[in-house]
Amino acid sequence: MKDTIFRAYDIRGIYPAELDEPAAYLVGRAYGSILPGSRIAVGHDGRRNSQALQPRLLAGLLESGKQVADIGLVPTPLLYFAIAHYRLDGGIQVTGSHNPKQYSGFKLQKENAFPITWETGIQKMLELARSRQFAPASNGGMLAMPGNARVLTDYLELVASKASLERKLKLVLDVGNGACGRIPELLFRRLGCEALTIYAELDPDYPNHLPDPHDPANMQGLQQAVVEEQADIGLAFDGDGDRIGMVDAKGGIVPADSLLMLLARHCLQQRKGNVVVEVRASTALLDDIRNFGGNPVMARAGHAYVLEEVVRHDAVFGGEITGHMYFPLEYYPYDDGLFIGVKLAEIAARHDLAEYVSSLPKACTSPEIALDCPDERKFAKVKLLADFLAKGGYDFLGIDGARISFPNGWALVRASNTTPHIKCRFEGKTEKDLKAVMAKSRSILQAAWNEKPGF
Repeated sequence: MKDTIFRAYDIRGIYPAELDEPAAYLVGRAYGSILPGSRIAVGHDGRRNSQALQPRLLAGLLESGKQVADIGLVPTPLLYFAIAHYRLDGGIQVTGSHNPKQYSGFKLQKENAFPITWETGIQKMLELARSRQFAPASNGGMLAMPGNARVLTDYLELVASKASLERKLKLVLDVGNGACGRIPELLFRRLGCEALTIYAELDPDYPNHLPDPHDPANMQGLQQAVVEEQADIGLAFDGDGDRIGMVDAKGGIVPADSLLMLLARHCLQQRKGNVVVEVRASTALLDDIRNFGGNPVMARAGHAYVLEEVVRHDAVFGGEITGHMYFPLEYYPYDDGLFIGVKLAEIAARHDLAEYVSSLPKACTSPEIALDCPDERKFAKVKLLADFLAKGGYDFLGIDGARISFPNGWALVRASNTTPHIKCRFEGKTEKDLKAVMAKSRSILQAAWNEKPGF
């Protein structure tokens, strides 16, 4: 077991080199030692390695005296739903999320499906896994609760009850051979829509594309299908179903900032208030929130940290550019790609989506650039940059890496929470400014690190 699998808001690593069956047992014992209460649910995605890890995870939980409901193969939002809806004390989803197929991991929740982060428990779990000083062993048992089919029925009933479509839509749904399967199709058919699912078969080799809608390269099949089927919209779900991407009727990918604008406006129409975004948010998004009566609040990148700020600031909406979003006025406090899809369908039913999106303010931003950097070095390297900026008198925000302000834009350099990378993103007022910001940032990084940054 490598210590680096214990990350900011989950446990994640390459199977079996970094995360194997003995490590899964230790995770179960450590989680069982820190979690108050005993009633928990466990689910898993469709990866072979997730299914290999789950039995030893369960063994560790049971040996910790927990009462465990195994709800089987489910997308992550159904595990969250089971925790919140049936008032359990916590739960674990065994999943590699959107990472390449060799990864697996554990998303760790407490009551009401609220995530456990490094600060609220993962660091303590690492210490316990190292020391083996777990809570005294005792005999747990399997928890009697509604089975997988009943959980799905209750979930679909709840999400459908939150929908209000002004017209019925035709949708193409790309589940990327992941854990969602035909569940999104069942949901939208329940709402009276025509729904077609592509790449519906569960296949842990992901033969069509990696199930990560944040990467435009993974959206090409959906774009083509939307145009061929003359659909109103296309929705793409990540491998475990807690994030989403969107395509309009013309086959155009709706940019992440535009998705957040659409949904922030939707929530601000219900109540003015705080809207939580994160350090990658564009100036255009921040200004649009203000223009529609909201107050933007900046959080660290990472869905768990966005949610913490949503709760802390009693926000009406929260989201990050990778597709995790929260709707505290309407729903449980967890990220659910299917619920996000329903809200986007409501917007598409009221507007010509392509025209509406084209009317939104645009930002001149770069794609997110990933610089290879080992997990053991990435945070130290970003701190080296922050120290350099502080000594040099630069204007920067340091809540998550460094968001450096320039007269004509900004640059963000931060350590990835989930992969061995340093992530960079840049914005300028114009395309010319964007190039200038990137050039200036390149010089700063080279001076701080004494090496060329690689972009």
